[in-house]
Parts: sequence; structure tokens; C-alpha cells
Amino acid sequence: MVKREVISTIFNQDEKEIYRGAAAIIQGAITDILENKDHVVLAVPGGRSVPNVFRLLKEKDIPWEKVHIFMVDERLVPVDDKESNYRLAKEEFIDYLIKKKKLPKENAHPFILDNSSPDKGIEAYAQELDSLGGMYDVVLLSAGEDGHVGALYPNHHSVEDQSEKFIVMNDSPKPPPDRMTMSRKLLLKAKTALVLFVGESKREALQKFLDEKVSFKQCPAKMIQDITDSYAMTDMRM
Repeated sequence: MVKREVISTIFNQDEKEIYRGAAAIIQGAITDILENKDHVVLAVPGGRSVPNVFRLLKEKDIPWEKVHIFMVDERLVPVDDKESNYRLAKEEFIDYLIKKKKLPKENAHPFILDNSSPDKGIEAYAQELDSLGGMYDVVLLSAGEDGHVGALYPNHHSVEDQSEKFIVMNDSPKPPPDRMTMSRKLLLKAKTALVLFVGESKREALQKFLDEKVSFKQCPAKMIQDITDSYAMTDMRM
């Protein structure tokens, strides 16, 4: 895998290699960051592709006791709801790591919905992140068919929002409408970012991602191009 100065776009026809490569990049990034910090904040999303990465990550030789796991985005549902992104991550690798005593339970940070608060709990989540340095170190993303990442959508207020940490919305273009997400500013603070374009349904999104004339407002996945250590991985050939 050849890494360019700003971003490496990695093409490979073998989908399994994409997931193995993604897990290896995350492992390497965590290792590198821990040379200068005593902990790493890893942010993970929902989506159809990411469980394959989760299953590989849990078998990696990673000092999980120094890793804190946050959510990139979340549906405004309880953490045990079948629609919860955290529940997916929990079932695929977080529970396993806790059971094996690799990941301390307190190092898993689900977003807790607070319906009694106007902000639904995003300020409390921001404070939780602030206690660990206020940024995501490593971000795993999976691009949608329209090029969205997290709940940052093309030509939508979410992608232009100037919030420092998180955004809450009730008009997500993709159902369900009620969601929270990292903000653009929070994403851009990351040291390492990785976005997956897996499956033929993501071809149009990938074309926009690679098109220099398309802005991040039209294809939010392009935001990672402003992060020096960033990777795009796809099983398609262009």
C-alpha cells in the first residue's frame, strides 16, 4: 500500500483484503500515537461494512487498555435498541474485548440519549470527550451512496455546521431523521482517518470523492482529504 503525502486511495478487488487492510491501518495508527500519548481515542460508525473491520480488530495485538472507543454518529435511540450503532459495535467487538479483559469497561463510551435535555445529550458527550483531550485520534468511516460520512450529509446543514464537537438533528436525509454526529471540526482534528467505499452501490460516491471539482459540501467524505494521515479504501476499480 503506497501512502501519498495527503491521502492514499487504495484499490483492491478483494473485499476481504479491504477489511484486513483497514484493521492493519488502525492498529498501526494506534501504535504510532501511543508513542507520544498515554491513550488513544478511536471513533467508529455504524454501517454494513464496518462489522467486518470490527471482527478483525478484536483479534489484533493492540494495547486496548489504552484505547477509548467513541461513536462517530448515533441514532437517537437507547444504546440497547436494535437501531443503535453502538449496539452493533458492542456485539461485534466491544463485548468480546471486555470479556477477555483487554478493554476496561469504562473505556467504551456510548452516546447516551437524554430526552430530557434540548441537546439530547451531546453536551454531556462532548464533556466526556474533553476529559480525554477533546478530539478523536483515529476515525473509521464508511461512505454512504451519496458520499455522506457519519451523519454529515451532502448539501445539508450538518456538513456546514460550525459546532466544535457534536451536532444533533431531526431532519436527517437518511432515515431515521433523529440523529447525532461528530461535527466537521471534530473530524478534522483527527490524526488518522480511514473511509471505506465497499460495494458497487458506492461507485458514484467514490467518483465524487476522486473528482477535484466536487467540494466536501457535495461529498462529505472528501473532508478526510484535509487530514494528512488519511486513507480511502475500495474494492472497485475506476
